[in-house]
Amino acid sequence: MISHQSTSKSLLNRRLIIFLAAMALTEISRTMTMVQIPVFLRELGASIQQIGFFFTISLIFPLILRVFGGWLSDSIGRLRTLTFGGVAGMLSFLAYVLAPTWQVAILAPALLAITSALVFPSYKAYIADQTSEDVQGRMFGISTTVISLAWIFGPPLGGLVAQHLGYRWMFSLAAFTFSIATVIFFGMYRTSPSYTQERSAKPSITHLRSSFRQMLLLMISGGLVTWIIIVDGVRDVAFKMSFDLMPIYLREIGELTKQDIGLLDGMFGVALTLTTLPAGWLVDRTSERVGITLGLAFMIVSRLIFAVATAFWGYGMSWIFLGLGGGLLDPAASALIAKGVPRKVRGLTYGLVATSLGILSLPAPWIGSQVWQRVNPRAPFLLTVVLAALVIIPAWFKLVIKPTHWVGVNVDFKSLADQDNDGSYQESQD
Repeated sequence: MISHQSTSKSLLNRRLIIFLAAMALTEISRTMTMVQIPVFLRELGASIQQIGFFFTISLIFPLILRVFGGWLSDSIGRLRTLTFGGVAGMLSFLAYVLAPTWQVAILAPALLAITSALVFPSYKAYIADQTSEDVQGRMFGISTTVISLAWIFGPPLGGLVAQHLGYRWMFSLAAFTFSIATVIFFGMYRTSPSYTQERSAKPSITHLRSSFRQMLLLMISGGLVTWIIIVDGVRDVAFKMSFDLMPIYLREIGELTKQDIGLLDGMFGVALTLTTLPAGWLVDRTSERVGITLGLAFMIVSRLIFAVATAFWGYGMSWIFLGLGGGLLDPAASALIAKGVPRKVRGLTYGLVATSLGILSLPAPWIGSQVWQRVNPRAPFLLTVVLAALVIIPAWFKLVIKPTHWVGVNVDFKSLADQDNDGSYQESQD
């Protein structure tokens, strides 16, 4: 097991700093393109309903891969999995560069799903593995702050490049940025103390079966993981119903330019970055549920402001509240999972939670586009407010780690997690 040396005075070592720098580069690639993709599809000839269909189909790919990516991270090591994910990330943005139609562009989110399946669970689990429990809120706050700096620079940069050079150049720049991060992950993997061990580690069906058995027990226990899936599932459905329509609304109803849209995402990034560090401190001083419920409240207010705004600064206020909400929510949710599940299945848990959310929210973009067409363009955002408000009370009462039970059910999961039925499997020491 890793010997944790972190204290409240010194949370970061050299390898963590390099790791977070690489993750920031991957986030720059994502943020400079994400808000522009619906407008890019519009330029390729897609209708509003086709855009909703595109993002609904795009959600299918992560469902297939996220759990596998989390398990692979637990099996062969965090850094090795991140390297594979980096290669897929470069290819995903190149697919956008080469796509002649919106139908062909669906290849890009398929590749990006491989990236997120390998990168997201490994990133969260790596941070949790390297940090002691008493400072995990602050550590996730720091990591989110560093990575969220990408939201300050990425969207305005993407909007600027798209406005003056075109979307193909924007996606090319994103592919190049991701390639730098991939080289860093590979270098860290090659120089990790467990490089020889990880290189020889081979995932096995026995270990996969054992991991899934543990996760099934966690899901059906009625404890913490069960309620994380319920609360986050409803929240995800609510916000994905309107999120991918926001850039189209800004472009066609708000009459903003591509560069304006990028600046709004930059404002979101500033709010997110300024919030995550104190949010991590708040989690360690109070509890995870405080950060989660406050974050949900700010995100609900954000959509309400968006629905009634009529000018750039109104939309800007909405984006700022969205950043404040995300900054409060992310460190709390990450720390909740890190403390609430055994170490050997952390990667699988992060992947499983993301997958379960994706299953619940799969039809959400399509539903949002139908509401837009059949009611009016503001309706999806107001519906988001109503649905998201339903989970505030369950979040406060149920997202609590019970000290007498592991994740809220009287089963010794920690012992289960330490069992190793397959002798070839060794715990990663990334």
